Amino acid sequence: MTTPPRPLARTTARPTAALVCLLLATTAALTSCTASRQEPGQAVAAVTDAVELADSAVATTTLTVVLLDGGDLVAPVADTAISDQIGELSDASSALTTLVPPDDASSALRVQGLAALATAVDAVVSARAWVASTAGGNLGPDGGVPTDPRDVVDALGEAADQLDAVLAEAGR
Repeated sequence: MTTPPRPLARTTARPTAALVCLLLATTAALTSCTASRQEPGQAVAAVTDAVELADSAVATTTLTVVLLDGGDLVAPVADTAISDQIGELSDASSALTTLVPPDDASSALRVQGLAALATAVDAVVSARAWVASTAGGNLGPDGGVPTDPRDVVDALGEAADQLDAVLAEAGR
């Protein structure tokens, strides 16, 4: 019994499809490694957008802490709200850390934005830990968790001030 020959179209289609996939993968790899070139105004706008996102996350976290402390919110809802804000801060961080500024002025603004963002991340993460402690978590000053909500709000206020200073430097 002899095996029937394979159709020619089928044998050439596989190498062609494989070649197309290889070319697409190579193109995607090469284009993802290319640094984006932006004009100075675009870089400043990108920094400003990221800092505004972080500023909004800090404001939302502050409101969440105030509402929880006042009994107008329960800890699980507060935790979820602050967790969402940590995601927003992560997006802001990604925007700032992947930006390649085209000039010294936008580079300096990005550095200021990163410093202010670090303060914001610390304050929001600390606020979430405070929320966990109010829900019965075994967290306290020995673990660096504030026990007084006023301290949490003060730290968030300092973060907001630093973010606002970057926005003012950017002209907003």
